Amino acid sequence: MLFQGSSAFSLASILALAAGQAAPAGHEYIPPGPNDVRSPCPGINSAANHGYIPRSGKNITPLQVAQGLKEGLNVGLDFGLVVGQGATLSNPNPLAGTFNMDQLRAHNFPIEHDVSLSRQDFYQGNNLNFNQDIFNQVLAFYEGMERTSFPRAMHAQWARVDRQRQLNGDRLIYGPRQLVLGLVESSLYQSVMGNPITGEAPISYVRSFFEQERLPYELGWTKPAVETNLATLGIMANNMLLTDPGEFGEQLPELTGDLIQDVFQLRDPLTGTLVNATCALLGRC
Repeated sequence: MLFQGSSAFSLASILALAAGQAAPAGHEYIPPGPNDVRSPCPGINSAANHGYIPRSGKNITPLQVAQGLKEGLNVGLDFGLVVGQGATLSNPNPLAGTFNMDQLRAHNFPIEHDVSLSRQDFYQGNNLNFNQDIFNQVLAFYEGMERTSFPRAMHAQWARVDRQRQLNGDRLIYGPRQLVLGLVESSLYQSVMGNPITGEAPISYVRSFFEQERLPYELGWTKPAVETNLATLGIMANNMLLTDPGEFGEQLPELTGDLIQDVFQLRDPLTGTLVNATCALLGRC
C-alpha cells in the first residue's frame, strides 16, 4: 500500500530519489531551531526552512513573504503580497507592518481557518503544528495513486468538513469564506508541488511539503516553470468545485483573483462585507 508508514515509497518515488538534486546553495533544508517559530501554513514554513523567508520566522514583512515565495516556489508577487499583508493583521500591533509566523494561528483571522488539511481545529487544541492523523485523512483519498487530481482533492476537502462537524458540532466555523480558503489551500499544494494548470503533483512531493515542510529537491522536484498566482489559483479552485460543489459551493460566484484577494482581506465572498475583527478573533463568525 502506498501510504503505510511515512517511510514507504512507490517505485516512482525511488526512481525520483535517484534523479534528485541538491537544494540551491544557501537554500538547504534546515528544520527550525529552538528559538525559531513557524506558522500553520506549510507553504510559508517550507520557504522559511529553506531560507527563502527568514529562518527565524520573526519580524517578517509582506515583501519578504512575496519575494521568498516567488524565488522559492514561483508564486506570483500578487498572491504573495496578499498573503503577507493578511499575515500582518495577525500581529497584536498590526500597524507594525510585520508579523511572527506563529501569530498566524490566530483563530479565523485572517488566514487560519477550521477544517485545515493538516492541522487540528482551534477547539481541538493545537491549530499550529502539523498533525499526521489529520493529514492521513487527506492521503486516504489518494490511495493507490501516484499523483493528485482535482476530484480527489475536492472529495478529501469535503470529507474533512464532515469529520470536523462530527468533532466540533456547533463550534465549527465553516462557511463560504472558509471554503474559499480551503480551496486555495488545496489548489496551492497541487500547483507548487506539481503544475498550476493541470493540478497534477506527485504524492511523494506533497507528502514532503506537508509532513516535513520541505521543498523536495532530493526527490526530483524543481520550481514550477509556470507561475502560481491569483488567476491560476482561481481557475484551479473553480475546476475543483466543478467536480463536487458540495452543500454551498454552488452559491459561490466565480472564484476570480479579486475574490480570493477579498477573502484574505476578511471579506465575505457572497456579500463582500468586511468580517468584524472582534467577532473573528473571538471565533464567533
